[in-house]
Amino acid sequence: MSQTITPMSAEALLEELMLLPIEEQERFFTLVRKRAILRQRMAGTSTSSAEAAREPRAPSGEADYRIIWDGGSKGNPGQGYGSYQLTAVRSGKSRTESLEFPGRMTNNEAEYETLISALDTLASKIRQHGRNPRDYTLDLRGDSKLVISQVKGEWKAKDDRMAKYRDNVRTLLAQFGHYTLTHHDRSKSVEVLGH
Repeated sequence: MSQTITPMSAEALLEELMLLPIEEQERFFTLVRKRAILRQRMAGTSTSSAEAAREPRAPSGEADYRIIWDGGSKGNPGQGYGSYQLTAVRSGKSRTESLEFPGRMTNNEAEYETLISALDTLASKIRQHGRNPRDYTLDLRGDSKLVISQVKGEWKAKDDRMAKYRDNVRTLLAQFGHYTLTHHDRSKSVEVLGH
């Protein structure tokens, strides 16, 4: 007896992926990166990766949430740390989270880990309140030119490690309705986050 497979919408597929343990998500994206036809189908077209990576622009008006993040390591590589400030723009309420990461990592890995933590936490909180992250817009700001440029598709990830981080961030961002990703000066990160 043959089984018919019903196609999933991109949103349904993303929801299913987000429910997988992180190890299974990594295996999935490794497979997608190795297969050009899968990459094209996931993107929905045969556009270049830089075009596919362009961030959606938020509709006029302010974003719903602003995330300012920064990460680093003591020693590069060394003990990784990071922090982010999450602000509900309309109410002005904000909170800052400080993070420490296990093992040794580079500054760039800590930057990615911090952004991933912020996006994952926000999406989880939205879902806990019975809402869909797709209904919210984000204003993301950081001082890592590498992270921002790789996520936007302006710079290539030169190794698998960075490509996995980039892909993880893109997957998390795809949950939200719109986002902007802006590079700001290091002094702004220090002013907001203290490091």
